Amino acid sequence: MPDVLKEGDVAKIDLGVHIDGYIAQVAHTMVVQEDAKKSVSGKKADAILAAQNALQLILHSIKPGKNNNEITGNIQKAVEAFKCNPVEGVLSHEIKRHLIDGNNVIINKET
Repeated sequence: MPDVLKEGDVAKIDLGVHIDGYIAQVAHTMVVQEDAKKSVSGKKADAILAAQNALQLILHSIKPGKNNNEITGNIQKAVEAFKCNPVEGVLSHEIKRHLIDGNNVIINKET
């Protein structure tokens, strides 16, 4: 029997699509609420904002010739502002046609 989402639960939505082998993925984390205008606070909000800010920093800093380790360092700096830690074991992958997880990766946290 599937679990039922409750008010205040944190949910991560992962979506992936492809056309002729060209793949796109996206994920979003949210707090489940009846009233979408209700503000979220505390550690749940801090974690979500830390991830969103790190994502924006990464999107603006990925450029040809950029070193993957530089990106990892930027993730650490972005989340520290919210007193959060990057999650170990999370990798961002290069995507190629018909290949969802390529060899080139950005590690979320150095181990």
